[in-house]
Amino acid sequence: MPNALSESRACLPPPHPPEVAKGVILDARHALVHAEQGWMAIADVHFGYEARRRRAGALLPDWGMPQCERVLHELVRDHQPKRLILVGDIMDGSGTVEETLELLKRLTESVKIICVLGNHDRAGLKRGMSMIPSHREGEFLFEHGHLPLSDHEGVIVTGHEHPATHFRDGAGLRLKLPTMVQEQISAKTQRWILPAFSPWAAGGEYTSEHKRLQTWACGKGRVWRV
Repeated sequence: MPNALSESRACLPPPHPPEVAKGVILDARHALVHAEQGWMAIADVHFGYEARRRRAGALLPDWGMPQCERVLHELVRDHQPKRLILVGDIMDGSGTVEETLELLKRLTESVKIICVLGNHDRAGLKRGMSMIPSHREGEFLFEHGHLPLSDHEGVIVTGHEHPATHFRDGAGLRLKLPTMVQEQISAKTQRWILPAFSPWAAGGEYTSEHKRLQTWACGKGRVWRV
């Protein structure tokens, strides 16, 4: 007979990053990794969020930028990708170009970076880095998602939406976790929406008219299917 402890253990998420498709894992640190093809993708870094708002007078702690950079270096170290694909909104907006370019310069010392243009990425960043509207790796097409999606047979990997899942216990406790959404948008095309990488991007419930295939919640050190 199962006891309470064995039942609770059965409810735990898996200890290792799960495969969200054959050969593709989702790291709990909000990174999508395809080891065989050699790429890792993240979206919505929004680097410089607190710096931009502090300059405008907001009282925000100066911790988001160091955390973003530390986790990025850890992901590159742990997965050793050949290419790091930044799927748009690399910077947060005007006034954070210098900080973002310095970050990208440091990252290029350990990995090749591919920068996909997002709606927050300003002209100064384009002058300092090569920015492209989309990037393809085999059956995967990467674009930010703020514009109408390209006509592509395969998987379109986007960001922009900052999806999150809300958990409630019915007694007032609420928990919101960044989430990756996989949906079918046509007979031959799926869209995978990455969780926002920025620690400031709380996210919200994502809904659409398309068929939901899977939802993956990212907790501290864990990813599980919702």
